[in-house]
Amino acid sequence: MKGDLVGPEFAVSLLVFGFLELCVQRCSDADAYDPNSEEVSDSIAQFAEVVSGCPYDMVLARYVSHLVPDGELEINGVTIVPDKRRDLTYRILKEIPDADHAWKRFLATPGRRPHALLIVRRSVSGVGYHGEGDLRRLLDRFQLGVCLLTGANVLGMYQVSGSSSRISGRPANLDHLARNTHTPLTRRTARLDGTEGSALAALGNLIATAESKTGSRDHWLSSFREALKKFANLDDTTSYSEQLVDLATALEGVILGTNEGEGLTLRLCTRVTALLAHEDDPAPSLFEDLKRLYGFRSTIVHGGEAPLRTLRKDLKAMECVASVAGEENELIQLGYAVDRLRDIVRRAILARICLAAGDEPPWPFKEKGQEKVKVDTALSDDATRAVWRSHWRDMLASLGAGAAASRSLPPVVSVSAEDR
Repeated sequence: MKGDLVGPEFAVSLLVFGFLELCVQRCSDADAYDPNSEEVSDSIAQFAEVVSGCPYDMVLARYVSHLVPDGELEINGVTIVPDKRRDLTYRILKEIPDADHAWKRFLATPGRRPHALLIVRRSVSGVGYHGEGDLRRLLDRFQLGVCLLTGANVLGMYQVSGSSSRISGRPANLDHLARNTHTPLTRRTARLDGTEGSALAALGNLIATAESKTGSRDHWLSSFREALKKFANLDDTTSYSEQLVDLATALEGVILGTNEGEGLTLRLCTRVTALLAHEDDPAPSLFEDLKRLYGFRSTIVHGGEAPLRTLRKDLKAMECVASVAGEENELIQLGYAVDRLRDIVRRAILARICLAAGDEPPWPFKEKGQEKVKVDTALSDDATRAVWRSHWRDMLASLGAGAAASRSLPPVVSVSAEDR
């Protein structure tokens, strides 16, 4: 088991203080302070187990937004706990008894309901284990899969990692994952019933394969990997301008890979439309919406100005915003526009990893010594374009994730009682 070892003096101090705290807690709960009491004996036995090298669990509990499980579920090794008032806080303390130290007496109280708790664990031994990185990556991959499969933005709010034992040589740790400086005005919630395991596992394998082909030791940057990070870690508690730039950059990394010269906007819009257009998202509206969205990005990045009347005009012309009946608030309309771009990026990622999968993929990731596919030339042919569109949709269907290829339903306003 990989991990860094803490200094022996520090580890011993943590073990001793953990033992003393456990004794005080157990004796206080029982109102019995006899050194020969059962509470003290049990604490001594637990201390002996830890220092003797008996295995215990390293636990990572992540508090996420916009996820509602159908009761407590376990999917692919991840336990999903629904939110019931303050039960999630107590559940973290049950799984990681030292979590109260990580909170430093201040409980994290994020917004963006509904919430859920994701828990993963790994059996370890030794008093200095610090390598929760594998657990973090497992949850990152699971969270990404849920977002790709459902279209929801399941955002990590904070997480606590630590030992399943109160007595430990490794203190619990709290990480804040979202800035939470802006309240998103639109939302879409993922609802899981436990049947999604095989589809999530298949998507995870496709992503792992794609990542293995898009990075190597002689590459310091992979546009596809960076695109995945921007999509998976999109923090919708940030400003809309930041979200637009991050999503547009992610779309470039997925569909273009690198800056391929002039006409970037036209090439991007043409490729996305050729691959994603469908009955639920006709080519003309997809092309025009994306062109306007990318125009917002260009204005932000290149230091332009956008008068309010111009913003209103562009938003009104977008199909995704025009469908929002009765909403005249520009911020809410902009929220729908950002959500539209995120859903385009989501389907673009799915299309790209499917088109690069298999023994003879239509659009493989370029590897050393391999001839580069002329994507624009291929997509200019009606027959080839139809084959590519069918290929990625059929592959998702064969994996049990066919619904993910469809355009997501419009989100709802955050203050609405309706939920998606």
